[in-house]
Amino acid sequence: MESSRQLDTDEDQSTLTMERNPTPYKPIILSPLPPIGEAFQWPPNIHKPLCLPKIYVYPDNARMGEFQATEAPHTGTNYNAEQILLGQLRDKQSSAYKNYVTEDPEQADFFFIPFLGSKFLADCWYTKGVNGDCDVDAKYAEPMMNYVQMEHPYWNRSSGSDHIMTHPLDSASLYYKSKDRMQNAIFLTTVGDKRVASTIDGRSRRFSDIVIPSAAALLDLASKNPTEWLDKEGHPKGGVRDIFVLFAGRYKDVKPDEAYSAGVRSILYNGLDQQPDYMIAEKFEKERYTELLSRAKYGFAPQGYTMDTSIWEYIAFGVVPVVIADGITEPFEDDLDWDSFVVRIRRRDAHRMDVILRSISEEEYERKRQALWYHGRHALLNHDAWHLIVRGLCRKGLLEGTRTIAHNHHEPLNVDTLLQ
Repeated sequence: MESSRQLDTDEDQSTLTMERNPTPYKPIILSPLPPIGEAFQWPPNIHKPLCLPKIYVYPDNARMGEFQATEAPHTGTNYNAEQILLGQLRDKQSSAYKNYVTEDPEQADFFFIPFLGSKFLADCWYTKGVNGDCDVDAKYAEPMMNYVQMEHPYWNRSSGSDHIMTHPLDSASLYYKSKDRMQNAIFLTTVGDKRVASTIDGRSRRFSDIVIPSAAALLDLASKNPTEWLDKEGHPKGGVRDIFVLFAGRYKDVKPDEAYSAGVRSILYNGLDQQPDYMIAEKFEKERYTELLSRAKYGFAPQGYTMDTSIWEYIAFGVVPVVIADGITEPFEDDLDWDSFVVRIRRRDAHRMDVILRSISEEEYERKRQALWYHGRHALLNHDAWHLIVRGLCRKGLLEGTRTIAHNHHEPLNVDTLLQ
């Protein structure tokens, strides 16, 4: 809906263009271009694989190191993407296992190291605090790398370039003194950042890593199902989206010149949290937050140290994210058109966020909401994350258009192949 009417024809669009941008000449509507082949379209059909590689998952072994997980509820965190992705590869009923996993390492194109460093550290930090001596290298990281590199031939065969590790914490591999031993592997990381500061310190390796989603507290820990609140098209059941902007997270103590969030979150404490149709707090009770998500149009998604984890809850609940995170690399941006389902605002314009959002027409909002509901949700960890990760692996392994028969033996991929 644009100016309280639907733009049904090209003539309507032409007239509206004249109204908005008066010029001496009437805009010309040309004949549309003919369709092009699927291989030339972007974004692609992600259900047609780019390649079909085989992944071998190293079995757990006591020689991988001392790892005694506590039973504390804290161990379920926004950083447990490593556990979710590993669990999917080991679940013989999962799509990831059926499409990609081999139990024979000699058939594998890639090797997945079952490294759970963030869980080890979360367990330790729960009992000793974040500054406690976890001795993660001696107890876990070094034994893990010794086991993979010294007791099997596969790392040395490729110098580790076909091995995969998950690093979902904010500083990726920088928590480990043994990080240099890991560097040749492909990292699945939640840290995607084009800014110089992150590439210099090694947190983000743009051309070596595959950026993945974070786990989301409501979806992956509390197991909230959005379909209990939303219908099949993503609309609230029995209601409307009457909250203009929603946000839950740290903001009150953030200064404009602070490194955390590049100061962006400070704008909330500078007046936006007083807007009547905004719902902003540092924390909501889970049931309350779930209900608010089902009613919100936009969700404020400023960066923290990396991409804000609440963006995954917004996406799951059909809330259009408002991304203010200059230089952040979104997960799977080679295959998903993020600009079609988010509102992107530069840091220099953050103070104008309210004006920018209120200038978006209902028609444009609905286009983004539908793109989010029908396409953006593919990025979620429990949706199509492994299919999208594998597309990244295909590119890194130069395997596009092939399927694996055995190691170094590939045949052309049938173009009509669909994932199971």
